[in-house]
Amino acid sequence: MSILQFISSTAWKSLFGRPADSLERSIDHADEYMIFDYNPITSNFVSVHQSSADAYLSGIIAGILEGAGFTARVSAHTVDVEEGEIRSGFVGLPNRKDKAVFLVKFAPKVLERDAELER
Repeated sequence: MSILQFISSTAWKSLFGRPADSLERSIDHADEYMIFDYNPITSNFVSVHQSSADAYLSGIIAGILEGAGFTARVSAHTVDVEEGEIRSGFVGLPNRKDKAVFLVKFAPKVLERDAELER
């Protein structure tokens, strides 16, 4: 979890000038985490194939994880913003009706290694 906190805060801020909006663990799958970004800069001004621009960020996330020894599959998804979700800090950016969700699914060997370290 620490590597994902590093990515969603420190790395995100270095790359995009602000941390990601949220980091959550999947309720259903122990090997899955989600990084949420309400206004990913790579796709803010793209009108078609927005998910392709967000996929670029998936590669950055996967590269950081792989370089740190945490093999994972990372995919980008566009999800509608639900009514009542707070979207603060986006002055000067277009108002989006969707958000980017970066799904991180760790390889089994990463979970096994983590379980061994906890023993």
